[in-house]
This record gives sequence, C-alpha cells and structure tokens, in this order.
Amino acid sequence: MLIVEDDPGIAELERVRLDDAGYRTVVAATADEALGALAATEIDLILLDYQLPDTTDGLDLYVRIKEAGYDVPVILVTGFSSEATLIRALRIGVRDFVTKSVEYLDYLPDAVGRVLGEIHTAQQLASIIASAQDAIIGTGLDRRITLFNPAAEQMFRCPGVRALGRLITDFIPDQFSPATDASEPVRFETQTLPTRGVRQDGDEFPLEVSVSFGSTGGQRYCTLIVRDVTERERMAAELRRTNELLAAVVEGTTDAVFVKDRDGRYLLANSATASFIGRPAGEILGHADADLIEAGSAGVMRDNDQFVMKADRAVTSEEPLVMGGQHRTFSVTKAPYRDASGAVIGVIGISRDVTERNRLATERDALLARLRLQIERMPLGYVLFDADARVIEWNPAAERIFGHARHQALGLSGFDLAPPAFRSEGETLLGRIRSGDMAAHSVNDNLTRDGRVITCEWHNTPLLDENGRFIGFLGLAQDVTARRSAEDALRLRDRAIQAVTQGILISDAEQRDDPVVFASPGFARMTGYAAEDILGRNCRLLQGPDTDPDAVARLRTAIRAGEPCTVELLNYKKDGTPFWNELSISPVRDAAGKLTHLVGVQTDVTRRRHLEEQFRQSQKMEALGRLAGSVAHDFNNLLTVINGYSTLLLKEVALENPLREYVEEIKHAGNRSADLTRQLLAFSRQQVLATRILDLSATVKGSEKLLRQLLGEAVQLRVVTGPNVWPIRADSGQMEQVLMNLAVNARDAMPTGGTLTVEIRNVELSTKHAAEHPGARPGPHVLLAVSDTGTGMTDELKERIFEPFFTTKEPGRGTGLGLSTVYGIVEQSAGHVTVTSSVGVGTRFDIYLPHVPEAVQREETKSVAPRPEGGPETVLVVEDEQSVRVFSRLILTKLGYTVLEASDGAGALKVATAHAGPIHLLLTDVVLPGINGRLVVERLRAVRSGFKVLFMSGYTGEALLQHGIRHESEQFLPKPFSPAVLAAKVRAALDQRACFAEL
Repeated sequence: MLIVEDDPGIAELERVRLDDAGYRTVVAATADEALGALAATEIDLILLDYQLPDTTDGLDLYVRIKEAGYDVPVILVTGFSSEATLIRALRIGVRDFVTKSVEYLDYLPDAVGRVLGEIHTAQQLASIIASAQDAIIGTGLDRRITLFNPAAEQMFRCPGVRALGRLITDFIPDQFSPATDASEPVRFETQTLPTRGVRQDGDEFPLEVSVSFGSTGGQRYCTLIVRDVTERERMAAELRRTNELLAAVVEGTTDAVFVKDRDGRYLLANSATASFIGRPAGEILGHADADLIEAGSAGVMRDNDQFVMKADRAVTSEEPLVMGGQHRTFSVTKAPYRDASGAVIGVIGISRDVTERNRLATERDALLARLRLQIERMPLGYVLFDADARVIEWNPAAERIFGHARHQALGLSGFDLAPPAFRSEGETLLGRIRSGDMAAHSVNDNLTRDGRVITCEWHNTPLLDENGRFIGFLGLAQDVTARRSAEDALRLRDRAIQAVTQGILISDAEQRDDPVVFASPGFARMTGYAAEDILGRNCRLLQGPDTDPDAVARLRTAIRAGEPCTVELLNYKKDGTPFWNELSISPVRDAAGKLTHLVGVQTDVTRRRHLEEQFRQSQKMEALGRLAGSVAHDFNNLLTVINGYSTLLLKEVALENPLREYVEEIKHAGNRSADLTRQLLAFSRQQVLATRILDLSATVKGSEKLLRQLLGEAVQLRVVTGPNVWPIRADSGQMEQVLMNLAVNARDAMPTGGTLTVEIRNVELSTKHAAEHPGARPGPHVLLAVSDTGTGMTDELKERIFEPFFTTKEPGRGTGLGLSTVYGIVEQSAGHVTVTSSVGVGTRFDIYLPHVPEAVQREETKSVAPRPEGGPETVLVVEDEQSVRVFSRLILTKLGYTVLEASDGAGALKVATAHAGPIHLLLTDVVLPGINGRLVVERLRAVRSGFKVLFMSGYTGEALLQHGIRHESEQFLPKPFSPAVLAAKVRAALDQRACFAEL
C-alpha cells in the first residue's frame, strides 16, 4: 500500500491501522516521493490524500501517475468533498472515496479490502473471458460492441481494437437490428438460437448464439456467448451422406439383402430380394418365407436361419430353391441380427443367384479335363511354375526333354534347369514375367538330368489372380539344340559379311555379263550404291574417266580364265567421288569343278595411298632439310671469316678512305648471306629459337599495324580471335616472321586487292586428324589460320611450295625461302602446317601449335652485352676449318689471351698434354674429324681439370643433340660470329656469367 499524505501524524495513523490489518505500507509526503515509491516498489493500491503541498491536489498527482504508465487503483481520502470533485475523480478512474472523520480509521481497512476484492474479481473475470473457447461479446443498448474476447477475435478474424464500438450486426446480421431510440425495449431473446456470422474478410459461417441481459448502475447491457458450429454441421451432413450412401448400396446391389426377426418375418428387403421372390417389397415386409414361396424351399431357408441363430455366428452355404417355378441355386451368407444389448433377435443375410455360375463351373471342369489330355499328349514341354518359380506341373514331353520324371521335377526351381551362368539373365527374365510382360520369351541353355547342356526355346505366359496379383507362369519349352546350331552357323556367316568394312559382291558367272546377285552393306557404305542399284548389273559401273585401262584388262583376263586376281584401280562412288579400290576376285566352283560364281572383295585404300604420298613428301622435305642444314653449316664457317675480317678491316680503314666502301659492301653481302643461312636453318629446323610461353593472339595484335602497312590499301586485313586463347611455347620473333612471310605471299597472290583473314582460336585435334597428317599429335592446340582471296594454286604447286628456293615469282622478286622458312619454324616449334587452295578462290594455311598446360608467363629480360674485354688466360681453340681457327686466334691474341690451336680432337689432346701451364678455356667446334667436341671435353678432363668449355658450331638444334650438346644449357657460340661476340662469349664462359649479345 502507498499512503500519500502530507500530514505526518495522519500518515502515521493510517500506516499503523493498515499494518494492523495485515497490509504492508509505504508513505510518501509529496508527489515526487510518491512517483519515486512507485518506481522502487510494486504497489497494489494507493491511499491518496486530496490536499497535497505546493498547490497540488491528489487528482492531479493521479493523472501524472497514469501518464507515467502506472495502472494502480486509487482510494481518494479527503476532509471535504463536492459534487464536482467526485465527478472529476470518477472520470479519471478513482475506485472509492474515504472522508476524513473521527471514525474513518476504523472502516479504512474494510474500504481497502473491498477495493482489492473488486480488483481481484475483475481480474478473474477478465482471465475467464480471455481464456474462453467460445466467443464472448458484450454490447450496450445501442448494440455497439463493448467487449470482444480473444476467442471472438479468432472466430471473426478481427482484432478487438477494431471491433470495439462497431455494431453487433456487422458480425451477426440476421437476428439483430439497431434500436430506433433508447426507450425501445431490447428485442434480444434470452435463449440459444442458430444463426450465421460474418468474418472480417466477408466469409459467412454457421453460429449458435446464447444471449443474456443485465444492467450496472442503471446501464443496460447484453452478453452474447457465440459458438462456431461449422464442424458440427459438417459432421451431421457427413452422417446424412453416409446413411444415404448405405441405402444406395443396399438398393443398388444385385445381391438380395434382407433382415428377419426370430420368427422369420422380414424386417428389411431390398429390391433384389423382391426380384428373387417375385413380390413387391411392400408385400414381403412382415411376412415369413412360408407365406411367399414354395413350401419345400421355405423350409430349407427356415432351417438355415435357425441354425445361424443357434450357432451365433455367420454361415455361408448354398441353398437350392424353387423360385417362380424354376430350380435355382443361391449362395447365401447369414449372420445373427442383434439388438443394442447384443441379444440375437433375428438374421441378417446376403444372397446371390449362382445358378449360372455353377453351370459354367461344370463346363469349365469338362474343358479342363480335355485340356489335361491335350497337355499330356502335346510335343512341347509343359512346365507350370508358382510365384517363386518352382515347378508345380510337368507333362510327359518335359520328361523327355529334361530327363526328370514328374515326381522328380515337382518342386525344382527354374534355375535348377539352367547352368549357373544363366542366373543373372534368368533373374532379369523372371522380373519381366512377374511384371506381366507377355513377350518375355527366351532361347537359352538348359541342363538335363544327366548334365547335358541343351538349348530350349521358351514361351512364357504370366499368370495373375482375379486381383491382378502374380501367382506364377506357364512355360512351353522346345528343344532347339540342333536347329540353333544350324542357325548360329548361318547367322555367323551373315554377321561376318555384314560386319566387314570391305565391300563384297557376288556375281553369277553362268549368266551373260556376270550380273551381281549379292551386294554386302559394306559395299553400300563404301560406294553409296544400295543393293538394289547394283543387283543384276555388272560392277563396271564403278569405272570412270581416270580408271587405268591396263588394270581393267588384267582383271578381265583373270575373270575369263577363272583365276584369282588382285588389282588397285581408281573407281567412282555413286555421287561421283573418286576413290582407290583394292579389288580381289576369287572364283567359286561347284562340286564338279565348274565355275558358278565370282566373289569380289573391295577395299577403299584411298587413305592409305594418301598417307603414302604424304610420307614420300615428308621424306623429300626431310632430305631437303638435311641438305639445307649441311649447306648452311659450311656457309657459316665461310661467313665467320668473311664477316669477321670485314669487321676488323672497318675498324682499321678510315672513313675518308675510298677502300672503306668496298669493305662495307663485302660486310653487307656477308650479312645478307647470313640472313639466307638463317632461313635455311629455319627450314631444316636447326635454327636457334628463343622460345618462351606466349599468347599468340597478343603476338598477332602486336603485328597488326605492321601487317596493314605491308599489305597496302588494296588488301583488307581481318583478324578474328577466339575466346580465352591458350598459351603456347614458341619464339615470338619467329612467329612474327611466319605472319610476315604468309602475308607477303598472300599480298602477291592478290594483285588487284582482296581480303587477308587471320584467325586464332583453340582446337582439339582428333586421333583421326593426327593419323592423316604426319607429325601431328592429337590433343589441345592453338590454330593460326591465314587465308586469302587470291589466285589460288594447283595441286602440283601445293606439293612443292615448302621446298627451299622454289618460287613462282619472276626473277629478282623472291628467294624461294619464305614458305620453307614458315615450314621450318612451325616444325621446330613442335607444330604442323596444312594448306588448302583452289584456283581462283584463294589459299588457306592452317598452323597448329600445341597448347602448354598450366603455363606461367615469364617475362624475359635482355641484358646489355658486356663490352669485349680480354685477359691473361690461356685458350685452347679446336677447329677443323683453318680460316675460322686463324680468325679466332687473331681476335683472342689481340685481346691478350694466350692461344693454343688444334685442328681435331686428337691434336687437341696432344697440345693439352704438351702444354706445361694451365688451360683456362676450351673453345671447340662441335663437329670435328674423328671424335666430336663432346668427346674432346670428356677425354681432356681425364688428363686435365679446372678448365671451362665454350662450344661453337654452324649446326644447331637436332644436329647438336646428336652430338650430345644442348645449347640452352651449355655455353654455346653459334656461327657465324663477329669479333665482338667472340670476345663477349669467351669472357662470359671464363667468368661463368650469362651473355646476351646481338649476333
């Protein structure tokens, strides 16, 4: 309890009085103290003095308390009161008033108890209303809603805050209408009545409403208890439908349905019962069988009724009766009819006329007897299996086929009649039969009782019961072992003929012009001629304008002589495509030796001949490459001397000396010769390539501007790049050289203008492609395709375009090394090139370069060549070409080195053995008379150690590998070389540091 009283004496009296009554109290003298007490302590009731200090009255404080969010009941204590004060107090929610008087402390605990009791009762009522399952709705006289509990919210799908104040007819419209004035009596009936409600969303539903009335303080109100009866009505409707359905079933069935009491009188009889008896149902009810049918039949039915009632159980039997003067048989099931206590008070029964069914059963039995006789005498094995594939019937023919007597066979599994290897196939077959497959027949191996393997043809029929459930199957077996062997032999021959890729023709040698009587599918696939196109005709229809007459003559001579013959000749397919045909003719004779037929086996050898031609071309190019490499090696030796001495002379001859121009021309000619030598090495795949991982599309893009300048305005350049072009390993400069050479050739082939297309994309080369192109490998490649719209080439020119020095241009316009250089660079880059061309259409070069998987681009840097510098070291020069050896000695001597010389390996060993001092560097040619440079190093290391090695050669690539040299991992000096390069390489080899010099 919170006592708010500014007079300490009065506050203490109130506190003591309430404490004595068992209440815990808190005292506050001001408004602020009261608000603080509410914040600090849970308060159930406030005893509030009307007069408070600071001109604040108790009602103002109560307003502040409610504004602060506290909902606490208040008893107002005042020494005086007026009507206005009481009205104001009631309006703001004061629960009771206590007037200060002499005796007010005596009844103060009672007033507090009464208010707290009212609050408790209100809380209980609110809890009951909130938790009620039925909707509880309160209204005033004006029919507007004042109470709307949670069940009502859920039932009408409307929140309470939205329902309060609305007319009850918004939710229950049928029974209530608004009052015209307050004096009009309320027309609610105090009873429970059915009606319909309307949910917030407009849905209607059935209700049951209980209405009660009351008043408080002169205010009349109405309380409605509302129950949703949707489910109850649904169940009632379902019960009605069930009863109607039951009545429909009883009346709709063709079986007689009836109920009799203990005396045999009919209590229920459906239409079928009336039909059986031959009386309307109305005449049957209340009568016994003796009143309705022939006496003997009535006695049979009465005896059965009494037996069922006495046995107290259901009984099914057949009753032979006379109905309408005809003898009929009825299958009837009768059961005791009981009252609510379970006592038997009659019989309920269902009866069916089975006269026709019994007649059919008799006929069926006769038919089965005849069928049994046929099964016993039939030549096929009759094997009946149950659902588990076990034998349940076995005829004499099955005994003869499998060797098992009937008593031995019964109970065997179907798998007992087959070899173990048939198990998997048999399971599959059995699964098909069980699924109802009527075509689940088979021809398979079986086992006889003595272990022999025979072949049987089985015709299997699945057997189902009336519910469609699989209950077994019937297998009719025939031993086809002998027939199958003959058929297998025929099928094998037929499959062999059908399968061979060669074309097989059989002609009739006894008829004029040897007409074809058989053509295999292989012949149709090879030539395009269907069997009907060739049958009855001579196979000369395959010949054409370029077929070799001599080969045809040899063939005809052999046919006339009846001798075998094999020739290769050019034939033509149905669509006119030529192909090379290897034709083998064999005579067929009868038992008397007379020639009756000719068998011709034809093989398409076009691809083989094409590969042979490619192989010959490849051998020719390889021979030319070796020749070009050998020539280039000799030229490199000569050019080393020519270019080296010209460089030395240029250093010695003054600029104003008239002889300098001569020397410069010699140097220029030497440089041009070196370029030609490099092209020869590129063709022979012996050029030194600076390979790296590169993006070919980026290389093409970088060359695009130069290509446009090279082609001129008359030729349009078109570059097509596929997505995500794979990286390759190649020499970027050499790839640019390939593009330039192909572009120049294309430009010259389009004198009046045209289009040059450069395409780069990823391709996957097949095994077939690799087999048709020597040097190609299957797998991922990058395709660089260069095509033009120029004059094109004949097949004869295509066969020679990659030969060095071969050109179709007039003298002075080409060296004949452009395309041979392309060929060499591509081959040395592990790729291959193909060319297609048509006269007047254009030419296309397809260059395939292998994809480098998981490649990482590496930036290559070039270091500036160190300045040539000499030293005091000793260098042993081994070179069989005297001019190169003398030139090398001259340069190295000028640089301060001590130079020892030898012309071959043996001489090098002698010089090294004779020299007393150290040898710091061995500068040796790779290819030497006797032993090569690698062996010179090995043998010299056997007698000396501590020297460095620098190899030199006019050969590169594969030629070096044959001598055990890899220029990528060795210190290597390619020929021809200048004095500066020689000096730099020697110094680098001695210092063991990399040297990149412009050659």
